[in-house]
Amino acid sequence: MAIPKHPESAQSRVLKGMRDISVEHSTNISPAFSLALMSGASRVYPSDRQSPLLRSPTLWGQVGVIVAALLILSTPMASTAQDTATGTVVVPGPDPAGTGPAAMARSPWSIPDRVQVDLGYTYDDNVTRARSADEILADQLLGLNLSTDGALRINDNTRVVATGMLDGEKFFTYDGLSNLSGGLRAELQYRQSAAFDAVTYGAFAGGWLDNYASHLRDGGHIALGVDAQGALTDRIGVYGALAWNRRYAQSEVWDLNYYSARLNLDYSLGRSGTVYLNGEYLHGNTVSDGRPSLVNVSLAQVFVLDDAFPGKQLYAYRFAARTWVGTVGYNLPLGPRTAIDISWRRAQGTPTDQLDFPVQGSLRYVDNQYTVFLLTVF
Repeated sequence: MAIPKHPESAQSRVLKGMRDISVEHSTNISPAFSLALMSGASRVYPSDRQSPLLRSPTLWGQVGVIVAALLILSTPMASTAQDTATGTVVVPGPDPAGTGPAAMARSPWSIPDRVQVDLGYTYDDNVTRARSADEILADQLLGLNLSTDGALRINDNTRVVATGMLDGEKFFTYDGLSNLSGGLRAELQYRQSAAFDAVTYGAFAGGWLDNYASHLRDGGHIALGVDAQGALTDRIGVYGALAWNRRYAQSEVWDLNYYSARLNLDYSLGRSGTVYLNGEYLHGNTVSDGRPSLVNVSLAQVFVLDDAFPGKQLYAYRFAARTWVGTVGYNLPLGPRTAIDISWRRAQGTPTDQLDFPVQGSLRYVDNQYTVFLLTVF
């Protein structure tokens, strides 16, 4: 059985640089915009906010809380069942005899004795999310992700799953994009029965803190949404989600509001691994870097000189856009607790606002990420 990369849904993990690919260079996540854009947003050159939100000892206290939560969640106790079709930890079915994990532990808590560690390499051919060739910059990065989860059983068909995550990215060339992110996510799950084709429905809420070498991006983000997952056959698993996302940052440019819709298909090859396809549509705020051109300034709601690319004189522009993201990947088990995951992700973002003057060339940007991850469960 393949080890999933996405702690929330068992789908392939979205690097933070791609979770909100049209949003930030850092997302499950995906990590994912139809939204009400911030009213009154103006085309101005904002100064950097002076309150150092995450550049204080408070940050390390917050990170400490997240690490403590990870350790608490990973405390050995009875484990939950897994869906053999998708590798997803699922809601237990009816247990009238009272012999399930919760009953044996004599506690509504059922916490898996596992911490997942993902270590990977990514090549990104457009970290600026730019449209013009002279503005496009490529880079490489190393990623490290830790996650663990626990479940609170409400009844035979309903439970709450809490997931703790700690993610880091280190860029080779443009270190301003390097970041550390930690978060907690809770999901209420319902499954009508333990039948093979029973669908698990969920409603989730999550919050993350983001700390960048580029202090303009420092801040946090929240997500609210609903999802569903199940097995179409003994080999095909499906997952879908709708979410609202809100991000807050030191600079107004990265104050973002967007919606996302996601669909994922897994095809099991048995002992040979799992092939997966993921599609995502995002509508709302996005950020792109470029020169101070008439086109960029006209599209921008707000912009600022980007401190992540020193000496490049690139400005980060926030504007309204629709973005399509597609991923194809392969997950190969190397043993009962280890797997390797290879994926290619492509994103295309297009402004939704219309300009009142002719423009040469396309206004859309295209970005590709090529990723190899080693996944291990302890």
